[in-house]
Parts: sequence; structure tokens; C-alpha cells
Amino acid sequence: MKKIIITSLVALTISLSSLSAYDLKSNMLLLNAELRDVQQGFISSDKQGVKVAIDKFAKHAEELLGNKENFAKMLPKDKQNKAKEAVMSAQIIAHNVQIIRDAIDNKYSQSGQIRREESQRAYTYIEHACFRCHNIVRD
Repeated sequence: MKKIIITSLVALTISLSSLSAYDLKSNMLLLNAELRDVQQGFISSDKQGVKVAIDKFAKHAEELLGNKENFAKMLPKDKQNKAKEAVMSAQIIAHNVQIIRDAIDNKYSQSGQIRREESQRAYTYIEHACFRCHNIVRD
């Protein structure tokens, strides 16, 4: 619970410091904090914490990355053509978020170990989607 409060305060600080609701750096910092909360939930075996954190992360990831035109507006002119990479990352993230949600809800009646492994693997795929997009857009 303490981590959620800290993340909320970070998010509030970031949103207040941003002049634009779509400031790229502020939004990336927010996503990073939320993804860190997901990781902390995994480490502490806190299913409810993971569920809350993954839902917040998924919502913000879709809002930020899911619309090519909106994302392109946040990029420098010479990089706006790379906004499609953000949309692809949003799709990968959404798919893997669903895997984590299904594991938490035990949708497929799997053992706890299998659900943990699948959800943790999905988490690493989310990280990879983030890094991939960063590498493509930065270069």
C-alpha cells in the first residue's frame, strides 16, 4: 500500500510539473514508476498489488502509446515517423498485461508456479517492448 501511495505522489508531482498533459518525458517517468510497482508486487508476491499496478500501467500505456497521431506530436519533427513503433509497443504491452491479469485471476486453472512464471515472463516482454521502442525512437 505504501508503494501505491508513493507512486501516486510521484504521478501527481509529475503531472503538476508538466505544462502539457502529453509531455513525453513526464509520461515516460510515470510509466516507469508504475512498471516498478508491478515489479515490486512480483517480488513481494502481492497479487493485489500487481493487479492494481498493472491496471494503472496499462491504462496510461494505452493513453500515451496507443494513438499514433497523438504520440507523433510529442516527438521532434525528424522522429515523428517513428510513432508507429509506440503503437506497436502499446499492442505488445496490452497483450502481455492480459496474460498477467489472466494469471492473477487463474483463468486457465493452472498451478501457482506456472501462473507466476507466465506472468513474470509477460512482464519481461513488457520491458522489452519499452526498450525496443526507446532504442528505435532515440536512434
